[in-house]
Amino acid sequence: MEGQTDQSDLRIKKIAVGVIAIFHLVGLVGFLIPATQPYFIKMVPFHLLLMFAIIVFTYNGNVKRLSLFVCGVFLCGWLVEVLGVHTGKIFGSYYYGSTLGYKIAAVPVLMGINWVILIFSIGQMMKSFKIRNSILASLIGAFMLITFDFFMEPVAMKFDYWHWDWHEIPMQNYMAWFIVSVILLKFYYALDLKQQKYIGTAMFTAQLIFFVVLYMTTRTNIFA
Repeated sequence: MEGQTDQSDLRIKKIAVGVIAIFHLVGLVGFLIPATQPYFIKMVPFHLLLMFAIIVFTYNGNVKRLSLFVCGVFLCGWLVEVLGVHTGKIFGSYYYGSTLGYKIAAVPVLMGINWVILIFSIGQMMKSFKIRNSILASLIGAFMLITFDFFMEPVAMKFDYWHWDWHEIPMQNYMAWFIVSVILLKFYYALDLKQQKYIGTAMFTAQLIFFVVLYMTTRTNIFA
């Protein structure tokens, strides 16, 4: 009976990976074609909610721990963005556009969800690398996240996710991303969330490829 349950869970995970890959690929094509860009930009909030739903509904571990993780990272991630926007002391001076949807205190609510997706994905990915020391895993994971952010920032400005004053991305942003990521990853490891096959690695890899490709086209002006 347990074997059947494991096989069923594995099948669900594989379907979820397929959904992650397909939605990121379709989204990437939609963003690359100038005529379809406006329509796909409007779909960004729904895409983030779908990725969040995949994380929640495919998780087969302790639900209370997952709930604590989601609530903790959502609140911390969103609040640090609020402080960042209103003070300019954390990430630098920036403001949010309309792409990420409904805002409270000038910050899209979905930014909290975005932090949950990123921390869960990279945390799961680090676990798949079998790095036992949580501090080392958090540091490596945070470094991977600032690498991800490096590619994401120009794309985010182009598609009205957010904008930096004077259109310059400050080094302060990457330093703050690193520190916040280390703290949230340590929180992830403290909760000892169950390893989920494929989901985290697929989610992070799909997002990274999505932004790297858009970054390259933005830099080379292949597409309008």
